[in-house]
Amino acid sequence: MIRVGVFCDVENVVSTFALIKQKVRFERLLNFVKEESEREGKILWKAVAFVPKKESHENLINALSFQGWRVITKPVRTLPDGSIKANMDLDMAIEILQTSPYLEEIVLITGDGDFVPIIDLLSKMGKRVWVIGTRKGSVAIDLIRVSDKYINITDIPEDYRVLEFYDEFKHQGP
Repeated sequence: MIRVGVFCDVENVVSTFALIKQKVRFERLLNFVKEESEREGKILWKAVAFVPKKESHENLINALSFQGWRVITKPVRTLPDGSIKANMDLDMAIEILQTSPYLEEIVLITGDGDFVPIIDLLSKMGKRVWVIGTRKGSVAIDLIRVSDKYINITDIPEDYRVLEFYDEFKHQGP
């Protein structure tokens, strides 16, 4: 049985869709990957979500844990200029490389072009890599080029209802 691992850059996904007042239903996204894998005779073996640990993400982190994701967090840092730094790309790359010997196929959920070298390396290791990208126009073109299969989140069939618009009166952060 071909084992599939999915690795999600949650901050990249959340922040991309927050700009247009949409949210991603990660449990439905995971269900899509699982069903897509099963349709191709594969098994979803591991699902890992990378989330910067900040107060506004506490409910999201808990929800992801109950939805079948293994959640890896990292505290955010406040830089001297007041900006916040919460980059988890290296953590994600290390986790993917450490897990890759147990997987035949890897799914990355991101739009971040920083993952191009890891996809290239995984391909050279004989792994099939597919990318589920964020909103059209927000995905690095090189990410699409190096993947074996590419799906944009906005192209996932409607019946999965992966994307929802925020209710303006209930929304308090991504």
